[in-house]
Amino acid sequence: MDTMKAAQLDAYGAAEVLKTRRVPIPALKPGHALVRVAASSVNGVDITIRSGGLKIFTGKQFPKGTGYDFAGEIVAIDPAETAFKVGDAVWGFTEGFRQGPSATAAEYVLVTLGGLALRPRTVDAIGAAALSGAAAAALGVLRDVTEVRKGDRVLVRGANGGVGVSAIQIARAMGAHVTALVSTGDQIAQAQAIGADVALDYHKVKPRALGRFDVIIDPVGRGMSAFRRLLSKDGVMACVAIGGPGDIAYMLFSTVYGSRRVRFVRMPPTGKLLAELTPYVDEYGVKPVIDSVYTLDTIADAHRSLERGGGFGKRVVRSV
Repeated sequence: MDTMKAAQLDAYGAAEVLKTRRVPIPALKPGHALVRVAASSVNGVDITIRSGGLKIFTGKQFPKGTGYDFAGEIVAIDPAETAFKVGDAVWGFTEGFRQGPSATAAEYVLVTLGGLALRPRTVDAIGAAALSGAAAAALGVLRDVTEVRKGDRVLVRGANGGVGVSAIQIARAMGAHVTALVSTGDQIAQAQAIGADVALDYHKVKPRALGRFDVIIDPVGRGMSAFRRLLSKDGVMACVAIGGPGDIAYMLFSTVYGSRRVRFVRMPPTGKLLAELTPYVDEYGVKPVIDSVYTLDTIADAHRSLERGGGFGKRVVRSV
């Protein structure tokens, strides 16, 4: 039986539970494509799942793979399908929280055709892996949830992370004025270089000094009340992460009382959303921002790096 290298976990826990081993290459199924993975990225949800934070959904069956987004090349496809063909350079995202023995942190992944799109022509596979999950989520939140318009004032919290660096660029492409909050003074110039009109170290500025915003994008999920007060009338704060039960309660409160809403948004990318992201990359210049690149054998280091925080951009894992 043909095998491949894949990252797996045999139990929930710290990054040390991640092991790289040989596993069978997934067998092709109807409505699916087998993709040779060039690269994937590490997202906050990967950390949460690995540590057991979503085990009510992910279950107790092991081993589990890790990773949800990827870029690579189709090597086999359901013969009845015509939207893609063998040899296509693609990017994509797997569906659902439950992971089998292999996921996208592997040399091959089996994915439904609804989770695939042709890769943008102006980025390589490493760059596409850095963009796929985070940038697609940012596009969906900015366009479909908060409905950013030209001239809107947009605040991006956690602007040094994967969603944040994409939100800065996409909001600017939409004609918004963007203020970015980063975690170190060194990141101010980096945020401005990718399009932030104003970039500030959040340790050195009080929220009340920031002014009013029509839209707030929040990948942090904590301390919402101080930022909700900055919303203009009928403004929207979209959270793509939740800090804890108290933050959930506050969010629910905000949907009932007052016009300034805080909304939790889970925006898993689809092939359709990735295809709609492509013009932002190829035509409007949205670029991948990569903090560091790892291999399958060093994926535990990538998880540790994301857990420590800091950095600027995405942690990418090469499969080849």
